[in-house]
Amino acid sequence: MPKKEKKRLQVVISEDQAALLTKVAYELSSPERLVSKSEVVRLAIQKIARELEAGETELSELTNELTGEDTTEEPPG
Repeated sequence: MPKKEKKRLQVVISEDQAALLTKVAYELSSPERLVSKSEVVRLAIQKIARELEAGETELSELTNELTGEDTTEEPPG
């Protein structure tokens, strides 16, 4: 069976977000299985999508959370 082609995404996150990402990956990990930061991001994307589809989260709630963040992207360099 051929492998699924994966897309790559580079994002700029704050130091606090990086620390939170590391903390969550550590908490989800066990001696039998380490969870990567990429897996945490994929899990979060799936969770947000499911909650939006199920009506458990309002889009406005998420956009309000983004309001305080710097959403400008820096060019790769």
